[in-house]
Amino acid sequence: MPQFDYFMPSSNRFLFADIVLKRIISIRCPGHAWRTAFFVITFLFASVLLPAHVLAQPATTGSHTYTVTISGAGGLTPMLKDNLEISRRQSSGALSDDEIQRLAGSAPNQIRSLLATEGYFSAQVTHELDQQDATWTARFIIDLGPRTLIDSVNIVFKGAIVEENPQRIERLRRRWGLPVGGIFQQKAWDDAKNDLLKSLLVRDYPAAAITQSEARIEPTTNSAALTVEIDSGPAFTFGELQIKGLQRYASRIVTDLNPITPGEPYSQEKLNELQARVQDTGYFRSAFATVDIDPAHPTSVPIRLELNENERKRLSLGLGFSTDSGARGQIKWLDRNFLGRDWRLESKLLVDRDNRLLGAEVFLPPLRNDWRPSFGTRYEYTNSAGEMNDKTATAARLTSPDKNNEMIWATTLYTDHQRLDDSDYTNHREAVVGSFTYTRRRVDNLLSPRHGYVASIDLGAGPTGDGEALARAVGRVTYLSPYYKRWQAVLRGQVGQVSGAGRESVPADLLFRTGGDQTVRGYGYEKLGVEQDGAIVGGTVTAVFSAEMVYRITPQWGAAVFHDAGNAADTWKNFHFAQGSGIGARWRSPIGPVNLDLAYGHDTHDIRLHFSIGYGF
Repeated sequence: MPQFDYFMPSSNRFLFADIVLKRIISIRCPGHAWRTAFFVITFLFASVLLPAHVLAQPATTGSHTYTVTISGAGGLTPMLKDNLEISRRQSSGALSDDEIQRLAGSAPNQIRSLLATEGYFSAQVTHELDQQDATWTARFIIDLGPRTLIDSVNIVFKGAIVEENPQRIERLRRRWGLPVGGIFQQKAWDDAKNDLLKSLLVRDYPAAAITQSEARIEPTTNSAALTVEIDSGPAFTFGELQIKGLQRYASRIVTDLNPITPGEPYSQEKLNELQARVQDTGYFRSAFATVDIDPAHPTSVPIRLELNENERKRLSLGLGFSTDSGARGQIKWLDRNFLGRDWRLESKLLVDRDNRLLGAEVFLPPLRNDWRPSFGTRYEYTNSAGEMNDKTATAARLTSPDKNNEMIWATTLYTDHQRLDDSDYTNHREAVVGSFTYTRRRVDNLLSPRHGYVASIDLGAGPTGDGEALARAVGRVTYLSPYYKRWQAVLRGQVGQVSGAGRESVPADLLFRTGGDQTVRGYGYEKLGVEQDGAIVGGTVTAVFSAEMVYRITPQWGAAVFHDAGNAADTWKNFHFAQGSGIGARWRSPIGPVNLDLAYGHDTHDIRLHFSIGYGF
């Protein structure tokens, strides 16, 4: 049950203190591992669709089950049901009559406390408890009353900011999240204070603190008077960089990446940038940049960078399985001091049912602006939908340091030797392409995102081996909505086109095929494209769209319904959408989202099982 603290003076006024709302959801799930994909998906959907009384345990002798109905709360009803003890105890099965009566008697006070967090301080609650046969019914009738509005806001600043930066104080007051006339809600009150404090902590004033805050509620007028007192403390400046834990690698790998100049104002963003730059080199398992926050010594504060180095060389072996390409094995070799020059060599050999890949890439130390040069080459054999290809790609790249706004400039030589299963057709294709890729990432976590989006644009141009000039453009976006009442939307889209050259002279890596686990489900991997002599080959245009709704059953498990549409063709005139629909299970694992789907291909009338990890960014 949520716990609340109130200050109640003898007058009609009372102080509404900060409320900590603890939402506890109790759902039973099977502890054993699921045996088949169909069982898992069926169970998850049964958990969503079956009414609670169907899943409830049978009543024991001397005990009774009960139902709970709430009326008058409108859109707040789900919140009440999630947090009321009497609602949460329903999943415990049959209870004694005394326990049911106790729960029903304590519920009105709990309802009033919960409604207060949403600004309803004058709510009236009446309840009834009836018994018919062996089942009790607890009814709660709510009159919400008027909602409390904010009557005044008083933000008092103290500390160095008062003399040093009065303009910033005015900006902070304008950005305050609870304006006069707005609705008072506890979460919004907490968020507004946290945002105000954070705006000082992250820049210039890391010792800032809220010294006093109160929301004084007047029930007779349904108004709230807000007061916040915040002390900025002194303004801090950075000092010299102090490195700890550096043994295997040269110090210049770190010092060349330091974006901070001694004497410049404190900035958490600068510390994060230093930490990210060092971490992204691949030489370190972890990097942690901090400063001592001592208000007595705010100037020239040393920056402590604690490093945990990676080993110089590592051999990795891996086995895996994909519904797209079956079982696979992988060998990776990593050398972080290649040729004794602190270059990083990453090479791998991958073999699965239809493909073979051998490749290596060398990453040079970052430049002074932290852009990362690299070069590499790979050979790949693919056998898919009747088309066989021997492909090579040799590239030089320059990659920007900011992962949230990543840019890649590259020059690549592509070659391939194409053959078709049921014909004597062979084709040799070559192209040299200069390209630019921009990727914008706005997600809460890159490994296991819960909400946000990733969008990218890939532009390229260059000559083919036949003397034609090709141009290529591809746009992609993936969007994860915030959860709303346990529902989340996952939307994906991709559009691409190659112009200036036909597919007969464009290497396969630059053409488009689709279908599979993370594109159009219900179809085999890359089985959608252009038909040629009984095989499926790449086309010069593509479009793929996907819409998915996920229902969160527990924080780790969810169920999904989805619809995908996409294809590839030689021209937009000949393009048509192949569609797939289905249901799936979702598990938020330690290594990222795990997806298990059953999909129906509308064009083939086939049902396929798909298994994947992560999102198709």
